[in-house]
Amino acid sequence: MRQHVAMKTTPQARIAFIPLIFAAFISASAFAQSAKAPANTRAVSSTTGKGVVADALNASDPSKPAAKPKPVRDPSLYRGEAVMDTLGDNAKRIATAQALGQVIVKLTGNPAANGNVVIRRAMPNAASLVAETTTRQDGDTASGMPVYKNVLSVSFDHEAVDALIGAAGLKYWTGARPRPILWLVIDDGRGPRLVTSQQLSVVKPLAVRGLERGMRFLLPSGNSVELAATNSVWTLNAAALQSLTARYQNNTQVIGKVYRSVSGWSAQWVMTQDGSEVARWVDTKADPRQVIASGADGAADALAKRDAVYLNTGVAGKYRIDVLGVNESQDFIRLMGYLQQMAIVRRVQVIQATPELLRLELDMNVGMKGFYTMIGSGGTLRSTDSNADTTYESTDENAAPPETKAVPRFILQ
Repeated sequence: MRQHVAMKTTPQARIAFIPLIFAAFISASAFAQSAKAPANTRAVSSTTGKGVVADALNASDPSKPAAKPKPVRDPSLYRGEAVMDTLGDNAKRIATAQALGQVIVKLTGNPAANGNVVIRRAMPNAASLVAETTTRQDGDTASGMPVYKNVLSVSFDHEAVDALIGAAGLKYWTGARPRPILWLVIDDGRGPRLVTSQQLSVVKPLAVRGLERGMRFLLPSGNSVELAATNSVWTLNAAALQSLTARYQNNTQVIGKVYRSVSGWSAQWVMTQDGSEVARWVDTKADPRQVIASGADGAADALAKRDAVYLNTGVAGKYRIDVLGVNESQDFIRLMGYLQQMAIVRRVQVIQATPELLRLELDMNVGMKGFYTMIGSGGTLRSTDSNADTTYESTDENAAPPETKAVPRFILQ
């Protein structure tokens, strides 16, 4: 049961599409139950964004591509969801921060990204980066009684989040990502068995973790030829499985085996692309669900390490700006509070105060390009410059901006 109860949209929101909702036990957005019927065709890239990662996909060693792929946005990666205990403002503020944390992890490929000091500073003001929010009520049953929960779905402004990632010094993992075929065999003591699209609930932990990391996987249909290849999966024989993966018009595969061990459950994994090995990893835990989920973590770690790049948000340093409309002490307090809470601003210093304007020097982790992007997602400052490119970019953190360059002007709204 779902009921939309609230929505907020800002002019900057440009949402290309709304991702499919992961529902029930598992969604086809995480695993394609109806992957294209196998055909005798050669393997091709399964990524979105044609030609964007051609160099990486065709390199002789996929773990070390000839050139980093050009970053491509996937709008679905800028959306996060969190459950709220109530519909109060404080609950929404907490849920928005949680949603932003999800987005940062998906966009950077770094599960520890939210520990970054700049990201942590941004969390209390996550609402300033929001493009659209929707609150819905999901229904379920427990012990025969209906149970409802309020879910806040948040879409964040693409440019603002990118600027935040750049300011934090984190890499950006392109949205053009492969959707690997998952060849998984599990031996619970009764012999190895191939997991197919008919057993989606078995790999729910991997699917959920994949969505959290910004990846989706496909499962084989489980025809007689694929079932006969169970031993090849068990031995992690990637070469033997490549032709089966190619029949789904895919060039990327994740092969794994999960089995009982002395310490509980263990898994061994290998990922290949275009017939070359990208990564290998192992995992052992007491909970088999966590071991199965490790397949998604290893794949995301390897691809993000290979493909993530730094974004150009300008040169960090000290920049001067003029602000108009600061007429009263309350205006000054509001302006300084706004600037000091911005995650990209390290320090604010008053240089000059006149009846007409207030000149400030901002010490920032980004250049003016990043600053323009961040204020564009809010409603406190508005630039008066018709062309932001005419402003200066600092190259020395200790040097004052050149006097020959125009100081950019803003209006306090």
